[in-house]
Amino acid sequence: MRPLAQHQNGSVAYALLFGLLGFGGYLAYAQGAASHARLESMRAQHAAMAMAREALIARAVNDANRPGSLPCPAQRSASGPGDGRAELLSGQHCPSLIGRLPWSTLDIPQPVDDNQNTLWYVIAPGLRDHRSASPINSDTPTGLSLNGKDDIAALIIRPGPPLPGQRRPSNDPADYLEASLSHDNPRDFRSAPESNDSILSISRSSLMAAVELRIAHRLRDCLNAHARQTGRYPWPAPLAAGIGEGFAGSRFGRVPTNQPAEGGEERPSGMFWASPACDFLTDENGWWHEGQWSESVFYQFADPLRPDLAGLHIPGQTARPLVVIVAGARIGAQQRPGGDIADYLEGRNAAPSRNGNAETPAHTFDMPQRRADHNDQIAY
Repeated sequence: MRPLAQHQNGSVAYALLFGLLGFGGYLAYAQGAASHARLESMRAQHAAMAMAREALIARAVNDANRPGSLPCPAQRSASGPGDGRAELLSGQHCPSLIGRLPWSTLDIPQPVDDNQNTLWYVIAPGLRDHRSASPINSDTPTGLSLNGKDDIAALIIRPGPPLPGQRRPSNDPADYLEASLSHDNPRDFRSAPESNDSILSISRSSLMAAVELRIAHRLRDCLNAHARQTGRYPWPAPLAAGIGEGFAGSRFGRVPTNQPAEGGEERPSGMFWASPACDFLTDENGWWHEGQWSESVFYQFADPLRPDLAGLHIPGQTARPLVVIVAGARIGAQQRPGGDIADYLEGRNAAPSRNGNAETPAHTFDMPQRRADHNDQIAY
């Protein structure tokens, strides 16, 4: 009988072994599935925040009244999460700088966290969509900082799980966010040491880079349309001239408000723009004048009377007849308003030949580079 007992004992041992192996495999599978679920959730959260960031930048770029401005936060209603629409201004200001992301106003799906709470949003007071915030341009102080870092345009925040003392759902940001917003200038959003929030910031430079590119393209299209109608580009206003004074012979400068006297005229004539594509330049109450963009936007052509002559060079591109260039925010020792092109542009874009009346400016430009020492945007 001993061999049978030994056989039975062996069978039990094998059964236990296979059972343990099976249970271990199940645990490994369950842990792997949980890790995969956490990873997918994290990816979804990051995607939602990235989508919100791109939507806010797109809103700033495409705003017809005030490029670079942002919507007020949406506030949660007493009975639910609200409709995702940005709050209307209260007087000249947003009712609150902190609130829910206005996803409906931004025309995106509602971005939520793991608990289906709409993401939170902080707007820089200097970028509110109101005339009192003007001028809104590349040098505008935003009035918002993050833990002491200045020139923040907006914050997108995903709250972590509730901490002791927080009650949700709630209309109080303190029930979701572990941070404070100072009353100083700039308003500093400072995270608490115990914070479990995820914060995605939008810097002024990243927001305005997109706005600058849009403006460069708008002016390029205007100048080309004007040249098609008249057969020539208008004389620009060089740095040596008075504000807006077009100068005969200049090939680089700002957008002119008048043109030099020609053909027996005794005085300069007001600038006549021949294409509707240039209407934004003549609207005294429009975004171009309100934002004071004329100070930091320049253009250069190869030949004023031959708009199709491609004589300007950008590395890696074919020669072009026209280049429009928008200065980014001032860097280092740059002074604005300034009398030297190096107060606005960097690298080869700031060639000394573009100073003065710029009758023979350099024909070469740098490609756009968003660096700490080079932030020009160009359209060609």
